[in-house]
Formats: sequence, C-alpha cells, structure tokens
Amino acid sequence: MIRRFPKTWRQRSCITQQSNTDTDTSSTSSTSSTSSTPTNLSGNDKSKQYQHTLAVLALPLSSSDRIANEAILNKAISCTLPSKTLSVILRCRDDDTKTSHSLSALRRYVGEIYSAAWDNQTSNNDYKQQGLMNLIVYPQNLPNTPPESWLHHRPELECVCSHDSILGWHSVGSGETGLAHTNINGDGLGGLDAHVEAMNADRSQRGLKEVVAVHVDPWPAGASPATLKEDNNDCVVFLEDEEDTSYTTTASASLDDDSFLLNGPKLTSKSLFNNVAVGGTFDGMHYGHRKLLTLAVSSLLPPPSPSQLVVGVTSDEMLQQKTLSNLIPPLAERIQQVQEFLNALAPGIKNQINITPIEDQWGPPGSDENFDALVLSDEVMDTGLKLNALRKEKGFKELTLLCTRRTEPNAMSSTALRQRRNQSDRSSGDE
Repeated sequence: MIRRFPKTWRQRSCITQQSNTDTDTSSTSSTSSTSSTPTNLSGNDKSKQYQHTLAVLALPLSSSDRIANEAILNKAISCTLPSKTLSVILRCRDDDTKTSHSLSALRRYVGEIYSAAWDNQTSNNDYKQQGLMNLIVYPQNLPNTPPESWLHHRPELECVCSHDSILGWHSVGSGETGLAHTNINGDGLGGLDAHVEAMNADRSQRGLKEVVAVHVDPWPAGASPATLKEDNNDCVVFLEDEEDTSYTTTASASLDDDSFLLNGPKLTSKSLFNNVAVGGTFDGMHYGHRKLLTLAVSSLLPPPSPSQLVVGVTSDEMLQQKTLSNLIPPLAERIQQVQEFLNALAPGIKNQINITPIEDQWGPPGSDENFDALVLSDEVMDTGLKLNALRKEKGFKELTLLCTRRTEPNAMSSTALRQRRNQSDRSSGDE
C-alpha cells in the first residue's frame, strides 16, 4: 500500500533540531535527563501506566483505518493512569484516492474519538472510581490547533502510542522534508520506534526526559490491508466501505445484467452471493447480533436465485469457558430467538435460511465447499483467515470475508448483559 502525505502534514510531523528558544520548555531543562541515547525505546511492560500519553492517529479513509485508530486509542487509554493526561494527534493524509478529507469530516471524527474514549472509560471500573482522564484531541490542519511538535516538547510526556503504518517515516534534520520517504510500500520506513528515537534525540537537546514507544500487540488483522494483500488475502471486503467497482469474485452469482434494482437502490451482482454463512453465540439477541444478521441477509442474492443463508449458533458444549456461562440460554432457546428475528426481518426468504448448531471451531464452512462468503466482525478476522487457509488445504475455494467493523458501545455485548443479569439476580437474592 502506498501512502502519500500532503505538504502540510510533512511540515508538521518533521522532528527538527530547533533552538531551545522555540518553545516554552527551556526553563524545565535543569530537572530533566540529557542522555542522547534512549535507554528504553519500547514500553514492553504491558501493566505499566503513564502520567501523560501521546497517541497518534490518522484521519480514516476506510474501515481498516478506523480499526487501526480504535486499537491505538484503546491501547493508549489502557496505558494511561486514570484522571491523568491523554493527548491525541489526529493527522490528515492523502492516500492517492478519490476520497478527500473535508473540514467537516475532520470535525466529525474528532467527535467520534471523544465518544469512543468515553465509552471505553465509562465501562471500566478503575475510571469510574478514580475519574476520567484529561483527554485532548489535536486535529492537525484544523484552524488554530498547535503543530505536533508542540506536543513532542511537553515536559511531562512519558510515552507515544501509535503504529508503523501511521509513523511511516521520520526526520531529524531541519532541512529534510521527508519527500524521499513518501512512496513506501507496506508500513514505510522507520515506524514507531524510529519516530520515538528521533523525538528523544530532539528532547535531549532541550533537556527533556526521554519517552518510550508503546506498541499495540497484537495488531488487529482487519487494520492491515497491505499485509492482507501481501498474503494474497484479497478476499476481505469491508461492508461499510464504499464498494470498489473493480472488485470481482467468482463467488458472486452471474446475472443477465451486472446490476439490478431492488426496491429502488441499484445493486451490483458483485455485492451479493449464493451461499452465505454467519455464526455466533447469539446470547440475548442484542442489537449487535441484529446488525450482523441484517448484513448477512443483505449479502444474499434475492429470489428467484437459489441462494441460501446458513446461520450457525454455537452449541452449549462449546460455551463452557465463557464468562458466566451458566446464564447463557440453552441452544434451542437461542436458535428460536434467531429464527424469530430473521422471520420478522426477511419473511420473503425464510425458506432459504437454515439455522444449525456449531459443533466445532469452524462450523459448516469448514466442511462444506459450496459456501461463497462469510459475514463476520473485525474482532474475529483472524478466525476467518485461518478458515480460508483450512479450506485451501482441502482444495475448497476461499470464502469472501464480508467484514463489519464493531461500532457498538462496550456495554452492548453478551458478556455485559450476563453480568447485568447476574448483578440483578444477586440484588434480588439479598432482599
């Protein structure tokens, strides 16, 4: 994947050897470390938390970008002490696509960051008890916001959390613009560790203490489109992204025309499939489950095509290790809930929907070569990729992985619902 960064981005992201008079931090130098060699470039202690964290995100162009940003933001929150400071740099970038960022898009995404951070913290007991962190989002290229280098020079800054795909190059020379490093395949040149090393070289000149690099480990599979392509995993499609008209697949059915009207919207045959699978526990049939099933139904070719949707529901035996598994309804009840929802959602194709128990790790697509597509959340992308590897070993065609990015609040989960039921049951028992 080739990334280009606009001139304004390059100018602000360069780390330059400016004089100490450029900032208001020179008066603090007497109490800071002046070592020019980083003693600990990487914050490998996963339990360590910091007083001030800097997270670097990029304004998203795709679902993969959003997944990457969410992973970085969640990691940055987890490594920041409750009620302390988290600064978020939001970089603008141009990936040589038709999509361009507007000022309104930048403003909207600032709101999304604050909402996501609120959801993360309010679902965590530590932050409930000790208070929310001091979060400030700095959108670069937005009028009147300080440049990124201003945050690099904060005396109290202790760590930087980001990813190589965002910090693709760095510069330590005032005359260097980084132009030689803008066309880099994959993750680019340098990355997070090199960026932090350059920051520390600059900070030592100013008498400021070193910062450490905090990596997201493991990095989500859905956040690495370049890696997916390098591994020949072109089968991944993000359902919320604008459809790529160049995308083709032998899995989609052949119609007389390459598009048709369905109650108004024009749909292409490349968007729809004959044999679609989706699976889950479906405990409580919360709104996240309903979203997943709706996307699965919307991926199936409508009548008169002989298409089929197979919904796998995890068996009771496979759920014994789940949190509060004793509160998970039995399989028959969960299947009935799925059936009732699908009958109400898509009554016209009820005869084309088959609900079946999942008895092993892979479900029906692991043993049936006729499936074309699998609808799944980005949280289980790794499982989908492993399933395709298994199918390839068996000589089956790869599934098109129709991936949806999780957008639901943390409280919208089966585990959260079971915990709520458990607390309610205990409260009733105490009365």
